[in-house]
Amino acid sequence: MDVPLYAIALVVFGGLYLGLGVFLVYALIFALIAMYLYLALRYEKLPEGYPHGAADTLVTVAFIGVTWGIFTLLAPKNPIPFVGDGLTYTSATVVPIGSVIAITLVLLLGFIVVGAFVLPKVRDRGAPGGGNQTVGSG
Repeated sequence: MDVPLYAIALVVFGGLYLGLGVFLVYALIFALIAMYLYLALRYEKLPEGYPHGAADTLVTVAFIGVTWGIFTLLAPKNPIPFVGDGLTYTSATVVPIGSVIAITLVLLLGFIVVGAFVLPKVRDRGAPGGGNQTVGSG
């Protein structure tokens, strides 16, 4: 099982659904996007796209699904707020949702830019066989 992936799914979904009261559909979408970004940035160079076999992937998905199901049952609502007019199903939230979304989008954009443009250049500089070799005169 991929423990960091499970932790990312747990934190994002729990924070959005239970903490901020975001509707279930949006909480699932945001959590899936965060999980996809993690997988794409961590395992980008592998030919099969994921380093584990089918059984390990299914175990991780089952753990994430069970956790999301438990969170859905424990959340304070009646009936389950699947989708609605706004972003949250609560009348008032402790955290300002607009500010959290704006900060999250800026951080995600920075993370994607660094991962897409800066890290490949840093990796190429540190590769063996670079331009630091000297040719002896003989």
